[in-house]
Amino acid sequence: MKKLTFFLAVLGTCAFLPTFGQQWHAGDTIKTVQKDTARIDEFRGNTLNYTGKDLIDASFPKSWPIFGTKARMAIGGYARLDYIQDFDGGYDRFQYEIQNVPVAGDGRPAQSGYVNIHARESRINFDIRTITEKGMPMQVFLELDFYNLDRGPFNQAPRLRHFYGVIGRLLIGRTWGTASDLYAVPATVDFAAGDALTGTRRAQIRFEDAINDKFKYAVGLEMLEFPGVDGRDFEGQASQSLPLLAGRITKSTKAGGRLFLGASLFQLRWDGEEVIPNSTAVGWGFSFSGREYFGDKKHWFRWMASYGQGWGSQIVATVGTQSSAVLNDDGKLETMPAWNLGTGLCINLSKTLAANLNLNYYSIDPSEFRDGQKMKGGSSGHLNLIWSPIKNINTGVEFMVLERVNTDDNSGVGRRLQFMVKYLF
Repeated sequence: MKKLTFFLAVLGTCAFLPTFGQQWHAGDTIKTVQKDTARIDEFRGNTLNYTGKDLIDASFPKSWPIFGTKARMAIGGYARLDYIQDFDGGYDRFQYEIQNVPVAGDGRPAQSGYVNIHARESRINFDIRTITEKGMPMQVFLELDFYNLDRGPFNQAPRLRHFYGVIGRLLIGRTWGTASDLYAVPATVDFAAGDALTGTRRAQIRFEDAINDKFKYAVGLEMLEFPGVDGRDFEGQASQSLPLLAGRITKSTKAGGRLFLGASLFQLRWDGEEVIPNSTAVGWGFSFSGREYFGDKKHWFRWMASYGQGWGSQIVATVGTQSSAVLNDDGKLETMPAWNLGTGLCINLSKTLAANLNLNYYSIDPSEFRDGQKMKGGSSGHLNLIWSPIKNINTGVEFMVLERVNTDDNSGVGRRLQFMVKYLF
């Protein structure tokens, strides 16, 4: 009953938040003028969320009016082809995550290098925006790609990336988590983006607003889709009974960059399915990240650092590796601390040619009950050149080196070369 009361209290508070601190003006209009943007996208084509006045101020080019309404709609995305030359037999043939680096003798079948050509990163989105009679901005956004990796090469079904609605300062649906910082995401050719990163896309309800001209905050309730609980040989399954609570504060800088401070509090739970008693534990963590520009805002560097208890559930590199908590011999959950560090540099050699270097590292402090062949840490390095020979076309080449370290300290290194051609529309 206490859990239910707490959840309803938080949800009830969020219901009143959209009207707090925001005055809507009926004269506001949706901006359709194209801003002077670089031909090479600094955010790798990833969607930036806007709410409230930020949504009104954001440019909305290539949109058209929907007849009989004040709404406008745009269709965007890109078609992309990737050529991958793998040298060491990485276990994922479409993206290179640290967990998929081969380690000799860890029980996974050995394989040699290979080639793969695919178009799974291609995506399409539909963006509808409007303003109510009182000037409140509204939006519905849907984006799909084809990264259903549980399907065969010839069954590339669409995958839901984003589907959310915005009402004023309130966002409801599935998109980047409150504690996910897109300004700190590496500019890589590889889809996994140097995967020692924090945060994923989640179903959520989020409120955000501006404190002043420089500072903004956001708070959200989210579904923890990958709790990362290792049940060993016990009966049951990971099953949440409370949502994740996340918050952030951001500050814009004079050079056009952003500082990001995020925090999350969440439940980790094992449902014994009436065979063994249920067990719960509290997870938490903090992250500090951002991006800053230099050289007359031509170049930029990014960084990310985070630490938390049970934090493996929040680091992209560990998704699917049960790295946040483990059941001990008594069937009780023990959380494991985890941290990650990342930095990257983008040098725009010209308006049509960019060079990127990105390094990432992550580690957990494994429990004594963790299997020795399971991953406890790793690192990745990505070096690429991205060229835009003509408008709306990007090509790129990237060399990457990744290392995986298991709990028993055995490790492996994987290398891969990747080429891409992308048409943005």
